[in-house]
Amino acid sequence: MLLSQLVGKTLIMEKTPRGVCRGVSISQKNKTLKYLLCSSEKDAFNHTNFVLPIDALASFSESALFLSKLRPVLPKSSIQISTGMPIYNASGDFLGTLKDVEFQNQTAIRLITDSDISHPFTEVGALSDAIILRKAQPYPLGQIIPHKNVLITRKILRGAVEKQSLIKLTLSLPPFSMR
Repeated sequence: MLLSQLVGKTLIMEKTPRGVCRGVSISQKNKTLKYLLCSSEKDAFNHTNFVLPIDALASFSESALFLSKLRPVLPKSSIQISTGMPIYNASGDFLGTLKDVEFQNQTAIRLITDSDISHPFTEVGALSDAIILRKAQPYPLGQIIPHKNVLITRKILRGAVEKQSLIKLTLSLPPFSMR
């Protein structure tokens, strides 16, 4: 799922338009989708006047988001993210604006800039009015294990160290893997 599949779409509840999705909010802890940031005004671009939990989203199409419930909530422990945010590296160099965010199993895994350059979400050092990327981590946290289609987490790394299979895990990842 991509952020662009949610942002700017009309919210529909029981065949009635209820507003527009302006952005999303992700969990501070595990970077999963948590809330939809919505506006009842169709033309107010960055104005949010109600927030819905992500489980209110039943399905989506190219033009609309279909809701299973319409019960606004107060967002807790989350970070707002929307398209158009400026992206900088740790040195302060401008890298572009946020065009899209790629989600896998509702977890943010990749940022895509307006120049179609992508950055792993694990490089995000700060996220507020702008996104600041830190230097890449020495080990690929957040990278996908190709043959298992699983994200590498700290728990997976600890398990590989305990089983003494860290080298085997590393060799199964790009650029070492031949798959």
